[in-house]
Amino acid sequence: MNDMESFERLCNAVLEGKASEAQLEQFRQQLHSSAAARKAYADQTQIHALLTWQQGRAAVPASVVLSPLEFQSTLNVIPFPPGKLWTLRRAVVAIAAAVVMFLGLAYWLGFGHGQKNLSVAALKSVAVGKGVAVDILAASGSPYEVGQRVMLSRLDLKTGSLRFRISSGAVVDVEGPVSLELVDPMRLRLLRGNVTTDVGTEAKGFVVDTASARVLDLGTRFGVSVGDDGSTDIVVLQGEVEVHRAGQPLTSQSRLANLYEGDAARMVSRQAKIQRLQALALSGDRLAIRGLNASASSVITDVTDNIKKANFYRCYTVVPGGMSEGALASLAHRGHRKITWQSLPGQPFPLELKGADVIGTFQADINRKEMPDINLELARPSAVYVLFDSRATPPEWLKRDFQDTGLRLRSGPWWPDVVETKKLKPDANGEIYITHTVWRRGISSAATVTLGTPFIKGEKNSFAMYGIAVKPLD
Repeated sequence: MNDMESFERLCNAVLEGKASEAQLEQFRQQLHSSAAARKAYADQTQIHALLTWQQGRAAVPASVVLSPLEFQSTLNVIPFPPGKLWTLRRAVVAIAAAVVMFLGLAYWLGFGHGQKNLSVAALKSVAVGKGVAVDILAASGSPYEVGQRVMLSRLDLKTGSLRFRISSGAVVDVEGPVSLELVDPMRLRLLRGNVTTDVGTEAKGFVVDTASARVLDLGTRFGVSVGDDGSTDIVVLQGEVEVHRAGQPLTSQSRLANLYEGDAARMVSRQAKIQRLQALALSGDRLAIRGLNASASSVITDVTDNIKKANFYRCYTVVPGGMSEGALASLAHRGHRKITWQSLPGQPFPLELKGADVIGTFQADINRKEMPDINLELARPSAVYVLFDSRATPPEWLKRDFQDTGLRLRSGPWWPDVVETKKLKPDANGEIYITHTVWRRGISSAATVTLGTPFIKGEKNSFAMYGIAVKPLD
């Protein structure tokens, strides 16, 4: 088999969605370096376009319009035999040109990875300009309706929100303003705004591209936000992702970090180093990222700590107005079992805490010597609440600056095999909860409030990290 026959076989594998990662990289390199390879590729796309026309009687969409120069250059590359099929010839040329422009540019720019998960039908639908099939699951203030199936190649949503399932199985939540492109069923390019993606078990390997990062899913729910300045924020709500440099193949050389549940990071540009993102705002209903173009809250400007540990990406979550029965206490969870704030059995949820901004802290990620001070930057007069494990001895900073309100909450359900639940017995339903005392401090103006370690010197038992809530006073 000569080199050109080998390349033609490679073209067929790519067009049929059967190419491996190694084959995709080989394909991209040959397109870059060889005019003969580009000519052979054009010939193969002509054949596939003709099959698409004959089998589906596909009409050339209005979006596939070639300039005279593009049309002439296509004719020069893809010769047709003279004859009476000029009308069909023009249609096929347009389809083939669309395939060449879409696939050729995609692979030239290094965006061909993930294509092995794409079905032939999906590949053809994208190639002829139809977009990617999505089912609308929820819509508010958008032009789409629940239950509607549409073909999307680009979405620009100024206001409102939308949840849709891509044909690959990935479920995407967006909230305006947002601009994105659906490259194929396994890849989305976020231009501006926020997306939260739940890939479940069907769409592992899903990729979100931005101008400064590539995020590869390894089976998870994660959020990505692109700010007006082009920077990218990433948070892992469940599972694991890989973060790679933008525009690079998904290899170990381009990988910057693996992020896990409860981690968050920021990429300012594709050349910059990945940074830990210490605080990130979420919408509480479905754990969706609020992102760079939305303020964390009207009360909390920022949450920071003094941890200097390398390769540490744990973040504090802020859910504005989210404190209520079932509010998230921590991103740490197993499967769908999350640690939440709940009232004590037989008691109502404390009215004083309802509607406060709730800050999710993290558990068991650092040892006692590294336990941080947490700094809350507050924009207005506020009441700060610390929800403290009732089994532990209150530290000096808590007794000095805060008052015990007498209110009580519990967190859970916890797991029996973690240090925080040592010696605790399950309740009548077989679940483990930790009771918390509620401490309050009034802040009369905008200020930075520092909270210290939950442990005191000499105490050996491991208790739960405290929770935090903040409520405006005016």
